Amino acid sequence: MRRSLFGVSLSLAFTACGQPQAPLPAQQATVPPTEQTGAAPSSLAPTTVEGWETDLTAYARIGSTLTSFALKQPDGTELTQENLRDRWTILAFVDGNAANAKPESDYIAALNSAADQDPDLDFLAVRTAAPGTTLAAASPGAPWPTIDDTSGFAPSIRIESAPAYILVGPDLTIEGYRGALSATPDDGIKSVIRGVAEIRKQVAAPE
Repeated sequence: MRRSLFGVSLSLAFTACGQPQAPLPAQQATVPPTEQTGAAPSSLAPTTVEGWETDLTAYARIGSTLTSFALKQPDGTELTQENLRDRWTILAFVDGNAANAKPESDYIAALNSAADQDPDLDFLAVRTAAPGTTLAAASPGAPWPTIDDTSGFAPSIRIESAPAYILVGPDLTIEGYRGALSATPDDGIKSVIRGVAEIRKQVAAPE
């Protein structure tokens, strides 16, 4: 990435990226009262953009503000939603204890690499597990930034299965959602990146 999303470089990688649509463990999370009333109207018209779902019927949090969170980074510092402000960010939610990283990990690596080519786009993988559980040990070497979540962040934004991806705008609005990249292999990563560009245009000049 052109600049570190977190102030320091995240090199921690994970072995397990999750198999398509693996259900997440049951978790409990406290959702701020302002976010319990449902999603705000999206800045996007209900539609499917290439590589992404932007319709409330596909994902109920489209158009709503990203839930507040505070997660520990590998260096011990804290990452919050404010670290994502003023940037476009793809958040990838993966099962932190999945036994097999393939084939989703190949797509994650490619998506992270593609995001690196865009000066205005960041990528962050979030390994999820139930509160109080121990995540599988992360192994060094994967080329994408990763952070662990056992606090219930994923269910607080209604991520019910992994892997799943959301696109967060500079004002922390959730603008897009999609499931496993490996579930639509014919689309490829270029499709996802083109979709990001289209969503940006829609947000910048809504009808």
